[in-house]
Amino acid sequence: MPSIPMMYTFDPQTRVHTGSRPAQVVGGKPLTQSAYATATPPPDVIPEGKVARWTGTQWELVEDHRQHLDSKGSKQGGTPYWLPSEGDDWQSQPRYMDDLGPLPAGAMTVRPEKPLSVVREEKEHEIRSACDAAIIASLTMPAARPSATEVSVAAASLAAVDPDGPDTLLALHAARRDELLALVRAADSIAAVQAVEVSYAI
Repeated sequence: MPSIPMMYTFDPQTRVHTGSRPAQVVGGKPLTQSAYATATPPPDVIPEGKVARWTGTQWELVEDHRQHLDSKGSKQGGTPYWLPSEGDDWQSQPRYMDDLGPLPAGAMTVRPEKPLSVVREEKEHEIRSACDAAIIASLTMPAARPSATEVSVAAASLAAVDPDGPDTLLALHAARRDELLALVRAADSIAAVQAVEVSYAI
């Protein structure tokens, strides 16, 4: 008995290759005509990020950036992208393709960077918060999480021993804070802002 040819199946809607099966045999003859299968084998090698799609006469390789459903019905994978020409910025949620094919013109696969002004604001907030934390730590060491009362008592105790102590301490940390803020304001790139190391002597 002659061998039964293989049929290569494809999705009715997307026409993407889905698998293979032996041809049905009717009256001793294999049926190689099928609505959603062909006897033509797909390419042996399908590169990552592409799929084989049946055109009606042959298989073609097309880009596939879509998300796919896992066994629980959750969307997984896919190529996240952003379109700055459509107003996407660093706060925008990534877009995903619904159809086969290349990403839209101008698509970025890396989230757009924050503007320099926003990066500066965040670094300045970090510097001021660290300054406040340094002042509290200097007054209350070795307490890890001092209460407001403990901070007040510590400041009063320091003032009792050294009347200029609190002011000296504040001036020391404030000078360091202002030094760091000046570095941030002088930075002319995001990398330069991020390179400013926030540290205070405690």
